[in-house]
Amino acid sequence: MAFWGDYHTHTTYSHGKGSVMDNANAAAGRGLKQVAITDHGLRHVLFGVRRKNLPKMIDDCRQATQDTHVLVLAGIENNLCTFTGMFDAKPDDLEKLDIIQGGYHKAGVSPSFAQEFSFQMRNMFRSFVSKSPKKLIVKNTDAYLKLIDNYELDFIGHMNRDIRADAVEVAKYAKDKGTYVELNNKKLTLTDGELEKMAEYGVEFVCNSDAHKADDVGDMSAVLKVIERLHIPYELIANWERFPSFRSHNYKRATSEWQAKTQAAADKPDNSETDCHVD
Repeated sequence: MAFWGDYHTHTTYSHGKGSVMDNANAAAGRGLKQVAITDHGLRHVLFGVRRKNLPKMIDDCRQATQDTHVLVLAGIENNLCTFTGMFDAKPDDLEKLDIIQGGYHKAGVSPSFAQEFSFQMRNMFRSFVSKSPKKLIVKNTDAYLKLIDNYELDFIGHMNRDIRADAVEVAKYAKDKGTYVELNNKKLTLTDGELEKMAEYGVEFVCNSDAHKADDVGDMSAVLKVIERLHIPYELIANWERFPSFRSHNYKRATSEWQAKTQAAADKPDNSETDCHVD
């Protein structure tokens, strides 16, 4: 029994330590069938993907798929940046990608000064203390819900990291809309109680490494311990012995093309051992 995919990994296009090919080779070595390159979003103030580099990153993913036969999905770690549930990426940027994930980073940038102050600065300040005001939690929860409505969101990355929302309410809404909740191997930010309530509701999870170096691609050891300890049914783990049914047309398009090419290659006659002996 094993995971079939890892949908949250980083490369040198943001602050990872390896290349796209390094991650793809590591995925192949671990027996994964799919891996996503999800470097930090285009308006991450510290180490986001540069928009001018996005086409090259996508080309690298296509080449790595061809070379390793692992489906290497091009993505970015989109940043929730407003109370209205908007990303920092533009629609044209998202259309180029193979997978759509979203979450909050305190180094993200909002589209206006007013939103930067009201959303970004308030949450960044509260990330350094143990509690957030109830009004802010309600507004953050609503922002997550709107995010799920605004985009074909495949999964929510590390929910409640550096931000406080009603994670159970968000997860229930995500389930109803076909969006997965991430169990992040690098840093799991959901409590045992929240995870148990989500599992009771039938929320589906996708486990990801959040690898920042190739050696960590496919490493789910920490989340596996949590799954076992809390007795979360493996039927709720979307990438355990199956592929997730991600909702975005981006992912559906990428997997359809990959499967067609894989099938075509399998159907192609192998002439490498053709008998050319002439009497």
